[in-house]
Amino acid sequence: MPFSTPEYKTDTEYFRATAQGTSKNMEMARTAADLNARNALAAQVEVIVKSVTDSYMNQYEMNGESEVRGKIESGVRQVVNQTLKGATVKDTKLYQNPDGSYEYWICVEMSRVPVAEGVEDVLISNDERLAVDFDQYRFMKTFEEEMANYGKEN
Repeated sequence: MPFSTPEYKTDTEYFRATAQGTSKNMEMARTAADLNARNALAAQVEVIVKSVTDSYMNQYEMNGESEVRGKIESGVRQVVNQTLKGATVKDTKLYQNPDGSYEYWICVEMSRVPVAEGVEDVLISNDERLAVDFDQYRFMKTFEEEMANYGKEN
């Protein structure tokens, strides 16, 4: 299977996703693979970011926490959508099957930095109580731990 070695997996610095598309039309195979990889990347980023924000928010005891959490979750979705635009193609492979169809493989990647910075901005700007209490060091430590854990699990 293409792109199954460690340099194509999510690690502490990059989110990465690999996908495949098959079609009789080469361009359709490429488009399907690209869409599948970007969807997989988005799901991966959302899992990690949700875990980080949940861990971070659980450290706070405050009134109206559900309202704050809702604002943060909405902001995080926007961050994920915006940062996915910065995803780049790491590598591709194209095969032609015996039946004449094309099998296109793609690996896309995105730096963790814009994701972490975007989530920080959401945490700081959505609620005055969070802005006052926001601990950047603790947040980044939590983010880095989640990235390391995800990289080990996958």
